[in-house]
Amino acid sequence: MTSAGLPLATFQEWMQAVIVHPGGVDAGLRSLSARQILPASRLGAVVRAHGALSPVERLGIYASMYPLRTVEALRSDFPALAALLGEERFGALVQEYVAAHPSTSFTLARLGDRLPSFVAAWGPKRGRGLRADVARLERAAAAVFDAADVELLDASALAAALASEGESLRLLAAPAFAILAVRPSAVAVLDAVLDGIPPPTSAGRGLARVVFYRRDFTVLRRALDPVSGRLLAALVSGFPLGEALARAARRRPPARVVSGWLAEWSALGAFARAGVAPGPSAAS
Repeated sequence: MTSAGLPLATFQEWMQAVIVHPGGVDAGLRSLSARQILPASRLGAVVRAHGALSPVERLGIYASMYPLRTVEALRSDFPALAALLGEERFGALVQEYVAAHPSTSFTLARLGDRLPSFVAAWGPKRGRGLRADVARLERAAAAVFDAADVELLDASALAAALASEGESLRLLAAPAFAILAVRPSAVAVLDAVLDGIPPPTSAGRGLARVVFYRRDFTVLRRALDPVSGRLLAALVSGFPLGEALARAARRRPPARVVSGWLAEWSALGAFARAGVAPGPSAAS
């Protein structure tokens, strides 16, 4: 408990409402979310003056550091997007994004959840698609890294399920696995940043399907060919195998090829062993 009788979690909620407010500390103290916890007149009960610093000035130190921390946190999660935009433009993006979507969590790890959709409508129209795809790739990698561990569907269990259910087989995507359809140049941007060379700025044509999966504490990435990529995207979206195959290609791949793909994806950790399969949705 604080000296004002606030539980620690409640005090932290109040502190966050004050220091992340886009209008500054004074506006944060007057905000409804802060006043519902503590009236501004009682500020001295939780933050005391220290030396020449008033309670508001002490809070201002934390508030002034918040924008720097948000840039640092988002640059850590989106290094390729930062490299593509450059330091100045990335800083401007973060400032506008955080103003529109301030942190609502105790951790900045979730701050970038909405950044891909924000980037898709931010800045000059030219290049928006590429920037959004780069952000989507990097957000997916972060989500795979943070995903919970679950029991995976191994090759033998997958083979048994396939033999039993055939084309009615539905598979549940594992949390630490993601597949995305993006512009090929978005993948090239990630590769360029890893190689320490300038990233390409043109979007290119067509789509590349990319999977992210986790090994121990490392997130890995692999590209798929168009047919296998469409098939896997349909499967993890909840479609049964038969319908997923129909969506993937006009000419159905041989059964041995499909079985090989399923075994390969299972080895990557694509499928969870148990759970409720999602209802069908549009495949990526």
